[in-house]
Amino acid sequence: MELLASHRKWPAPLAFFPERGIIGKEKTGGPLPKGGFAANMKNYRLHLIRHGMTEANRRGAYAGRRTDVELSPEGIRELLDLREQYEYPPVKTVFCSPMTRCIQTAGVLYPQAELQVVPSMAEMDFGEFDGRTLPELEERGEEFLHWVKNSLTEAPPGGESMEEFGHRVAVGLSSILAYVMQNGLEDTAIVTHGGGIRAILSSMALPRLSPAQMLVGNGRGYTCFASPQLWMRDRLIEVVGIMPHGAERAAQLNPELAEAMSSLLDAMGEEAE
Repeated sequence: MELLASHRKWPAPLAFFPERGIIGKEKTGGPLPKGGFAANMKNYRLHLIRHGMTEANRRGAYAGRRTDVELSPEGIRELLDLREQYEYPPVKTVFCSPMTRCIQTAGVLYPQAELQVVPSMAEMDFGEFDGRTLPELEERGEEFLHWVKNSLTEAPPGGESMEEFGHRVAVGLSSILAYVMQNGLEDTAIVTHGGGIRAILSSMALPRLSPAQMLVGNGRGYTCFASPQLWMRDRLIEVVGIMPHGAERAAQLNPELAEAMSSLLDAMGEEAE
């Protein structure tokens, strides 16, 4: 199967890379371990990184597949600060969601790397809920609360369920790993979304992290080892460290979103009573 579909130039202001490609065809906690697999097994290192902050993130909005926003000035400054303070391991190839915020993040962190765009790694499609904040969605009453309680198998109006989203991300990760292993890329970065990273960590990675550990902050994430043996047999990768290297934590929720989520949980509790 030909994974590399095409190379093309992106127009300014996204001209961070000399060339770009498209990978794949889209289809519809405790402490982290210090080591990896046995030394005689080849491991490929994948650095999962969430994009930098956007204005939608700051407002606590559901910024999904339909909300293609750019990084905010604050988000760019935060990425530069993280890059200065900690280490983003050098890579020759970055795999990236097609969303602008991810492409810009890859350009800030890895300006010299080759960029491969992976359509299946785009954020979840929240349908009619996309781009709205939690307080705005709470105004829809039972319709929104029903989806929150049943989002694993039920899609928001015009969107996709978490099961559908998880399958799509699995297709994307499979395409990436096939390309990585075929081309012997020992170190690569995947710049994607909080939802995509949670989908990978919750069903395709060991050890299983707590829900709090999977709320990855902007510009943060996890380093994982991918062993061909474990991936081919069980479709699993191993979480081995925090991104960027040297940071104390990957999980970080902005105050506006934390407050909105607390309000939502309170509303759900009242509904249950």
